[in-house]
Amino acid sequence: MSTDTKQGKLRKIVLDLLHEHEQAGEDALPTNARFLFYELVQRGVLEKHKPKGATGRRSDQDLHEALTYLRQTGAVPWDWIIDETRSLDDYTGWPSIDAWAATSVNHIRLDPWGGRAPLALTESRSAAGALRNLAIRYCTKLAATNGQVGGFLHTDVAPQLVPGDRVLYIGDFDWQGHQIESNTRRVLERLIGGELDWERIALTAHQLDQYDLRRLQIEKPDRRYKPVRYHPAVETEALKQQVLVRIVRAQLDAELPEPLETVLEREKQQRDRLARLLAA
Repeated sequence: MSTDTKQGKLRKIVLDLLHEHEQAGEDALPTNARFLFYELVQRGVLEKHKPKGATGRRSDQDLHEALTYLRQTGAVPWDWIIDETRSLDDYTGWPSIDAWAATSVNHIRLDPWGGRAPLALTESRSAAGALRNLAIRYCTKLAATNGQVGGFLHTDVAPQLVPGDRVLYIGDFDWQGHQIESNTRRVLERLIGGELDWERIALTAHQLDQYDLRRLQIEKPDRRYKPVRYHPAVETEALKQQVLVRIVRAQLDAELPEPLETVLEREKQQRDRLARLLAA
């Protein structure tokens, strides 16, 4: 890979950054362009945003092109980068019920929450993507509002909740973000007819200081107003992906009725027993 051009230098930097993610372990891969972009901003490689009124290429466009090049040339696996904006639904069947049962037994999970699994609710899709593997391991619920939303709360989120359920909220630290959180909570509590056990676990004012994030504050446009208003903001992705995962994992570990490893061992024993019965 040539590093003689601006594009070549950025590709090499992005490749090295992805290898850092690989070495960091399961908390850092897969990742998405949003978290990579913030890491490069913090290192002074890219600029967070253009001045007000500026036109032309987006500030993250060079990164997306570098990622495309690295994946197309085989320098990094395609599945290292996830795209939260697209999905494929597969409703195909099985050749037999026996085949389904034999395959599915390897994926059966025990509920470690006693029927009251918490919901990790994120403001951004990229944050939800970074937390998906963790949510799978801990058997939690996970959803992204993708900003201010109405229908999704009515049709998908509220039916999963009852009064008293635990909600761990992850959102931007800014005027607009706090309004989004307040509205989301208000709508959900009205729909379910009671209060939720709600806690913002990221971003918090303490975390801004703990991880030196105030230097990444931007002037974020709030297009709900005419003319557009700008408010100071620190976005969730300013945290490294590994740090965000670690924060949520620590919260889940603290709230589990029993250690996850105990549940996983019991799960393995029951799964093995069922597999033997199916094979008999």
